[in-house]
Amino acid sequence: MLRMTDGSDPRSYATSRDGSGPAAEPDGLRFKPGICSGENLKPDGRLLTEANILEFLSKQQLDVRIERPRSDLIYLNVTGAGTEAPVRLRVAILKSSAEAGRELHEAILQHGPGSWGVHRSNLAVLGPIGSIGDDITFAAKTKLTCWGMFMAAGRDDTYSVPGGYREL
Repeated sequence: MLRMTDGSDPRSYATSRDGSGPAAEPDGLRFKPGICSGENLKPDGRLLTEANILEFLSKQQLDVRIERPRSDLIYLNVTGAGTEAPVRLRVAILKSSAEAGRELHEAILQHGPGSWGVHRSNLAVLGPIGSIGDDITFAAKTKLTCWGMFMAAGRDDTYSVPGGYREL
């Protein structure tokens, strides 16, 4: 389970429609302006590999250990972002952006409340289950929300949280 232990306040990174911080549901959340200052938010149409997300995470000065059970599936164990334990991200390499979005949507729904992830081009990255506040905080602190489109589970659907990277 994802738990932020460095005292970060999710309200520093996201707000809801009424101006308060993240509640129990991702519906109506938005990353705050400036979260992605200096990051390239232009949609990426290239076919990507795990090297692309590894390079991004390295730029964020995070320590990443790689596990590769299959050629199309990689696990990244990330430390250095204020969590109590390494955060395991599942990276799926697909054939297209549409497949990556669909795969991430289905994986989030299968894992249920607290599930989240990002996708960019043909990569789908599923994060560990946590509270919406911890999910938002980790995605913002690591700038994963600037690297890929952030999605989170609601009660019965997934929601894209605007304010970072997005694909049209």
